[in-house]
Amino acid sequence: MTDSLSSLMNAMVDRIDTVYAEDIGPIPEERYWHMIGLYMQVDPVLAHLYKQYCDSKTNLGSLLAGQDMADPMTEIAWDMHDGLRTAIDTRLIELRGSKDTVRRVTALQKALSEREAAAREKLKAEEESRSFDNLLAFMVWTGMVMKDAQIPSPLSHDFRQAS
Repeated sequence: MTDSLSSLMNAMVDRIDTVYAEDIGPIPEERYWHMIGLYMQVDPVLAHLYKQYCDSKTNLGSLLAGQDMADPMTEIAWDMHDGLRTAIDTRLIELRGSKDTVRRVTALQKALSEREAAAREKLKAEEESRSFDNLLAFMVWTGMVMKDAQIPSPLSHDFRQAS
């Protein structure tokens, strides 16, 4: 039964085309849920759970700011928050146990590191190009200044030129 359930869940995950990780932005829970950002890019179910968790956390915060701690709505919000947190923990455990998911996360990490290295190389090349352009501009400016401020030639030179 477990194999059929996990295969069914994996089939459902593969059918989802939309990845919600791009809508979420920075992840403050990254310290607690190590590499959750990468797992969310690979697993849309986790991304959707995390989005629901963020919404419940926002709801809970607004209820705590405006309501009493013993208010029934606040208690329900706490329960939703805790339930979603547990669901995320469970999903992360499942994903870390899946060889396919670990392989995809590793490939994503490699692609991200290659992209960062390419971006650093491009930035370095642009800086070198700008420095060369600045050197050329300085040389042109120096030539113009030197041309405008020519040293007066001696009078004998003018007579030689006139004759």
